[in-house]
Amino acid sequence: MTFPRIEAAARAISEYVYERAGKPLKWEDMGDTRQDVARDYASVGLAAADAAAWRPIASAPEDTTILTYYRDGRVMADTFPYRGMLEWQEQLDAPPICWQPLPAPPANSAEMGGVDG
Repeated sequence: MTFPRIEAAARAISEYVYERAGKPLKWEDMGDTRQDVARDYASVGLAAADAAAWRPIASAPEDTTILTYYRDGRVMADTFPYRGMLEWQEQLDAPPICWQPLPAPPANSAEMGGVDG
């Protein structure tokens, strides 16, 4: 099983890199080996991009909903610095150490892998 993000990135990488007769080679025509290599590249690239997206908490914008990361591995969507979330703040034993912006929502259900929301 592959994750939808990895699969989408692998297809984009493959169709950019592999070609036949000057035209992009379709995913279905690449064969398992090329598809597996593209998935490996996508996995490594997405992991690096995900890690780089986290920023020091001191740089977090105020009164904006962001993702926050805690030392114990929790990731939460918070308004920093916790406006309106006092009940959560009381339960937290330490402040977040990193943050990143929320991802953009999908433009349509096709971008959600066909899942209707």
